[in-house]
Order: sequence, then C-alpha cells, then structure tokens
Amino acid sequence: MDSVNAFNLELFSMIDMKPPISRAKMMSVTKSAIKAIKLYKHVVQIVEKFIKKCKPELKVPGLYVVDSIVRQSRHQFGVDKDVYGPRFQKNFTPTFQNLYLCPHDDKSKIIRVLNLWQKNAVFEMDVVQPLLDMAAGSLVPSASIASVQTPVSSASIAAALPQLQNPEALAAVAQLFQSGQGHELQKILQRFQPGQQTPPVVPNTMADQNHPHVVQGQHNTHHPPLNTHQTHPTEQKNSLAKVMISFFVL
Repeated sequence: MDSVNAFNLELFSMIDMKPPISRAKMMSVTKSAIKAIKLYKHVVQIVEKFIKKCKPELKVPGLYVVDSIVRQSRHQFGVDKDVYGPRFQKNFTPTFQNLYLCPHDDKSKIIRVLNLWQKNAVFEMDVVQPLLDMAAGSLVPSASIASVQTPVSSASIAAALPQLQNPEALAAVAQLFQSGQGHELQKILQRFQPGQQTPPVVPNTMADQNHPHVVQGQHNTHHPPLNTHQTHPTEQKNSLAKVMISFFVL
C-alpha cells in the first residue's frame, strides 16, 4: 500500500495548483501510478475521487492524468496486458459527468481528448461516442425527464377527454402517456382544455411557433384582447376526437 499512498500524495498535491499543470508534474503522477500497478483498482479510485472533488479548473488536468496513465500503461505493458484502460472505462459515465462540470471553455479540451482516443483506438467507438454525446447535452438522465413531466392520473385523463369515458379507451390513452409519444400528447391536450384558446399562428416566426404560450401571455399583458375566432366547445371535442383517433391509428 506504500506505492498507493505515494500516488495519492502525488496526485492530490495538484489540488491547490493553478492550471496549466506542468509536463514534469504530469509525468511524476504517471510514474507513481505505474509503480502502483499491482493495486491498480485503488489508483483508479483515487483518480476518480480527485476528478470528483477538485475545483472546476482542475477537471481537465484530471482527465489528462487518466489519459497519461492509460497511454503509458499500454506503451509499457502492451494493449493486451493494460489494466488501467478497462478499469477507468467501468466508471466512465459518472467520471465524465464530473469532468463536464469544468468551465465552459474547457469542454473543447475534453472533446479533443475523446477524439484522440477514438482516432488512436485507445477506446472503442461505442465507448467514446456516448461521452461525446454527453458533451453535446444529448444524453439527459431519465430521472431528470421524469421530474419535469406532469404526473398523469386517470381522473385528469377523463377530465381532458370527455368523449372517451369507457374504461378501455381511457386505459389505452393512459398507455399512450407512458409511451414515447406521451409528452407530445400532453401538449396537444393542453390546447383543448376548457377556457383556453389556441393562440394565433404567426407566419415565419419559429420562436412563436415553438413557444405559443409566451406570445399569448405577452398579448394579454400589453394589448387588449384580439378579436380572434373562439373555438366552440363542440368543435374542440370533435377536433380532440380526431387527434386521439390519429394517435390510435399510428
């Protein structure tokens, strides 16, 4: 464990440093990791802990430590005998979630490392690509999605769908809400709620089409109500029925 303790001291001596970290310091940390290779699991855990606890400005240097250790291990022991790469890979998702807490301007440096890993086959494409997607913000944790969606109960479905009062239809609609189309269906149902009118469509204005409720709120606040066509409740029900039929047909 002496070699692990030595590595821990070497790495965490960076915690109060200001980037960029010197090449000499990076090589010293890497050599300490190679000396402790028999206890590589502890070394990897220490690096992950550093990345999690360090200040945002040191996130990228933490990634450089990972890159340097893996490359040196592959070079010194061969790709087949490298133990650091596969071990770091096991926790890449939480590790990179911590890495992306770096300053915005540093994210391009993380992407550059990932591109080099992909180019030089340090890690497989199916490992690197999700980490690149994470940088673009295309991977959203499912818990976050669930937290922003409004819970749907049978009572609210029945209130929103006056023409679908039999249990079989309501059950089918409830299943739709749980599917990938549920969020889209919620948006459609909101337009048919009693006492609400569909906002006027403003041609060639993408912002208005994407956020109709914002435009409507501005009109109500600063201008008298527009003399727009009010949809009769019967027409709303018929339109809603057509929408629901289209979902079931699809």
